[in-house]
Amino acid sequence: MDVLAVKQACKFAKEHALKNGPIILEMDTYRYHGHSMSDPGSTYRTCDEISGVRQERDPVERVRKLVLSHDLATEKELKDMEKEIRKQVDEGIAQAKESPMPEPSELFSNVYAKGLGVEAFGPDKKELRAVLP
Repeated sequence: MDVLAVKQACKFAKEHALKNGPIILEMDTYRYHGHSMSDPGSTYRTCDEISGVRQERDPVERVRKLVLSHDLATEKELKDMEKEIRKQVDEGIAQAKESPMPEPSELFSNVYAKGLGVEAFGPDKKELRAVLP
C-alpha cells in the first residue's frame, strides 16, 4: 500500500536476482470490495474500517498527499493529469472493444510452455473455441 516502499523493494529484488538468483516479494494490500458479485465485503468488516483504510492507507491518496505537501504539483495539475489519464484509459478500452478477438492459436503466444492440451472457451463458457495441442 506504499508505492515508494514497493519501488525500493523491487529495486532491491532486481539487484538480488541478477546477482544471486530468484527472490520472492510478498505484498500487503487491502481489498475495498468483496471477493465477488455475491460478496458485498461488508459482512465481515465495517464500513468505517473500509473508509478508514481508504483515507489512511490508500496508495494513490498517499502519493497525492506527498506530492502536494512537497509542492511537486498543484491540485489543479493533479486533476488535469487524472483527466488526461482517464481519457487515455477510455481510448484504450474503446480500441480494445473495437478490435477483433485474437485467433485461438494466439492463446499460448509469449508463454514459456506449449502443448499443455488446454481447452479454450469463449467468454460465455459455452462455446469451445479450440483444443490446443
